Amino acid sequence: MTHKNELQELYASFARIYGDGKPIRGVFELVAAIRAAGLEPEQVSEDWLKTLNRDWVYGESLLPFQDPAANRLYHRILTGG
Repeated sequence: MTHKNELQELYASFARIYGDGKPIRGVFELVAAIRAAGLEPEQVSEDWLKTLNRDWVYGESLLPFQDPAANRLYHRILTGG
């Protein structure tokens, strides 16, 4: 299980990569995307974070990935399904 501090560090890294003044997705949505990709937060690299759909990061799209199956799983995770 990921510790709260590790998750905060991961989200801080996400915010640094995409921090250009626009609002970005929250930690809950980021963790859902990570899990939909078959990863745990401690397995995520900055390179992986950079592969996320930029429109999704900024809330302009509902799809974090290019892969339709991963996007469907992401939405199931978000809705608790």
